[in-house]
Order: sequence, then C-alpha cells, then structure tokens
Amino acid sequence: MRGKVLLSVRLAALERPFEFRVPLDMTVERAARLMSQMAAQMEPARYEASDEVDLMLCDEPGAGGQLNPNESVRALVEQGTLVEGAHLALV
Repeated sequence: MRGKVLLSVRLAALERPFEFRVPLDMTVERAARLMSQMAAQMEPARYEASDEVDLMLCDEPGAGGQLNPNESVRALVEQGTLVEGAHLALV
C-alpha cells in the first residue's frame, strides 16, 4: 500500500503480535497511541489503552531501542530504521 508501512507490534500483556498499516506521515507518538487504543478495543478484558506508550525496536540492529516519539514514520523508513514487516513492541 502506498503511503503506509506494515508493522508487526507485540504487546506483552496480550502475548501475541498485531499487524498495523501505519501512514508514513504519522508521528511515532500518534501511531503508538492509536495502536494502544485499537488493542484495548480488541482485548478490553486484558489490555487498557494508555497515552504513555512507546514503540521499541525488536529487530537487529537496534533491538531494544525506543523510537523517537516526535519522529515521523516516513523519516524512520527513509533512514532504514523501519521496513515493511518490522517487529516492534508497544511498551
């Protein structure tokens, strides 16, 4: 899909990954908040949405590093930090 990137995002509380197509022009902070809200809607008994969430890289290199919340997804794709199918964790 043009203008979006597919990300696989794991939420420890739910013990499974979710796949999200994220618009390139969205900030990491906004994407993380929306992912949190969607996970809460899908699993309300097991997960509560929060505005205090971050995205962490799970792929090498850079595994364990948190993404800058002010950075655009487009900038991270252009830098090669995010690629189609990248594995992240919502923390």
